Amino acid sequence: MNVRLNRIYTKSGDKGMTRLSRGVEISKASLQVESYGAMDEVNSQLGVVRSWAIYQHSVTHPEIAGETERTLGTIQNLMFDIGRALARPIEAKEDEKEEPEYDSSEDDRVLFLEKRIDAYRDEFAAIDSFTIPGGCMLNAYAHVARTGCRRWERILVRRRDEMHLDQWILVYANRLSDYLYAYSRWVSHRLSDQEILWKPGVEK
Repeated sequence: MNVRLNRIYTKSGDKGMTRLSRGVEISKASLQVESYGAMDEVNSQLGVVRSWAIYQHSVTHPEIAGETERTLGTIQNLMFDIGRALARPIEAKEDEKEEPEYDSSEDDRVLFLEKRIDAYRDEFAAIDSFTIPGGCMLNAYAHVARTGCRRWERILVRRRDEMHLDQWILVYANRLSDYLYAYSRWVSHRLSDQEILWKPGVEK
């Protein structure tokens, strides 16, 4: 599918309406628009992570820059496919046709994330507490993307309860947030940055 964008502004959305992929008009406040709008936010956050890794670490830690560019590049491209799926006009939930049961263990998109998670996990040690975002900028940016992904996932659950949602998208969003957590720990390990751990009960 080729996309050609000739104009930046069209004025067609000035009254709070937008058009879905097949020209159906819908409110910008709708849950459907919110579901792909939140995806767009996450993709932008991934762009910050990717750009920072390349800009800041290409010379000193080329393995981080290379891994981030390859993996997040794949993820960001797929996110546009997800956005297209989320923007398709949909029928009411009661009119949905029964679909075959989804199995994430056979989905290469999800397996790609799981393989990267497992590869990172082999490098860093287990911990006995929650990690506090920070320690280094790349860790912090990854956590911003992770929490944005969790928010997107909650929106997808709301959409799933009210209208059609391809099940793989919800699974992918869940696994993507897991990936970003593993990635944040991996970059801290590679950069030899001390992770900040939550200490329960500590007061100011």
